[in-house]
Amino acid sequence: MISLFLGDVLDGVLDSIFDSIGEFFNPLLLFSTLAVIGGSGVLFTKYTGLSGAYVLLISLVIGLGAYLLIYYFLVIPLSNAEASSSFSVQELEGKLGEVITTIPANGYGEIFIESPNGSRSETAKSFDEVEIKQGQKIVVVEVIDQILYVSKLDEF
Repeated sequence: MISLFLGDVLDGVLDSIFDSIGEFFNPLLLFSTLAVIGGSGVLFTKYTGLSGAYVLLISLVIGLGAYLLIYYFLVIPLSNAEASSSFSVQELEGKLGEVITTIPANGYGEIFIESPNGSRSETAKSFDEVEIKQGQKIVVVEVIDQILYVSKLDEF
């Protein structure tokens, strides 16, 4: 618990220093490693008859192993993870939707698109420059300047 709180405090206070050094010297990672070294040192001292030098050496090796495990299996995946479930409007090309506000031949309307990330409504313009009525199914052809250009989706 102490390493968790101290890691967050130091991460905020010394943010610029640790950012210039890199993720490899993350304060939470360093304090966690020190906790593993200290814990293994206490356990080896209490339950084995090894001398202090051997206990220190073994504890440092275990601490280095814990450091690498935490770094490669916790820090890197968390830093690569996306912070939000939102997506770019550019990713809507090829998606199917429905017109919720009629799109005039040379004007703008509104469409509704459902996706696994959630539903959203977007401003749209007719790609073919024809009127697309409310309730009609559409397909997004392209996205230019945050405007979705759509075409009627013909039912077979």
